[in-house]
Amino acid sequence: MNHKPVIHDERTYAVAGDSVRLAYLVLSFGVLIIALVRTLAFGQACWDLLGLYFVSSVVALVHQRVKHAQVISWRWILLFALAGAVFGLAISLLRQYF
Repeated sequence: MNHKPVIHDERTYAVAGDSVRLAYLVLSFGVLIIALVRTLAFGQACWDLLGLYFVSSVVALVHQRVKHAQVISWRWILLFALAGAVFGLAISLLRQYF
């Protein structure tokens, strides 16, 4: 297995664009279905949209990883995941006090 960094060429950008297309399809149809069910059947707000956005981002990252055309490094992914967890914890703690 070759662990050298990927040189960004036309194939890399094509795979990255394809993964973004797949993520958009997951996001758009999921948002429509959730909004329709929540609004018509239950009359609730659509809080699952943020989770769906996260899932679509994971789809794009996994697709890029499978095609060996990962544009963002795993260090950045871990940094953003950690920052999101800290931010979510801070918001949940602040909601208890206010």
